[in-house]
Amino acid sequence: MGAEITPFGCVVLGAGEVVDPKRLAGLIAPGPFVICADGGLIHAPALGLTPNLLVGDFDSLTEPPIDIPRVTLSPEKNYTDSFYAARQAVEYGHTRLLLTGMLGGRLDHTLANIQLLAGLAKDGADAMVTDGQTDLFALAGSGQRALPCRAGCYFSLFALETCRGLSIFGAKYRLDNHTLRPHDPRAISNEFAGQDVVISQTGGLLAAVVTPKNSLPR
Repeated sequence: MGAEITPFGCVVLGAGEVVDPKRLAGLIAPGPFVICADGGLIHAPALGLTPNLLVGDFDSLTEPPIDIPRVTLSPEKNYTDSFYAARQAVEYGHTRLLLTGMLGGRLDHTLANIQLLAGLAKDGADAMVTDGQTDLFALAGSGQRALPCRAGCYFSLFALETCRGLSIFGAKYRLDNHTLRPHDPRAISNEFAGQDVVISQTGGLLAAVVTPKNSLPR
């Protein structure tokens, strides 16, 4: 078995799907700093979280609690509530962020949250997007990232920018010094081989998706 994911001390809650609250709760460190992006506040009670900050234009959360500090945004803004919430986390000095409630629902918002994850990675933050079942990570520039082994799961890699020198170690299917381009789904549905997987590249912007096999159509 592989190593576990180190629990996160900062959580950003969006209003998207939370599929497995129990597993999600295990990814959160005790006493986390919690930022709710507008309607993401609905997930806090089920996860046993106390919000520290609300961020949004409050089109979903029409009556935000008055006892929680808030950043009120204009409805006519350039980015999503989730984007501004994550940026608030960075401004508060957090470099490891767990982003949840950001998958499912509207496809455009899901794609925007994947771009948010990528942007955080490019800025040097260690961030993860998850609904408790499916996990997303990003790798920016030259370096490597370990994916903790999850039995019964696939992992897939997608180039958000052309990834050069891409290699996969410890998986069922190895990849060596490959160039993966944004239009090329070459690295989908790989499998863990009873150990952590290590991904390395010499440049580019990569998204890694870990999801249970039974959640995918055949």
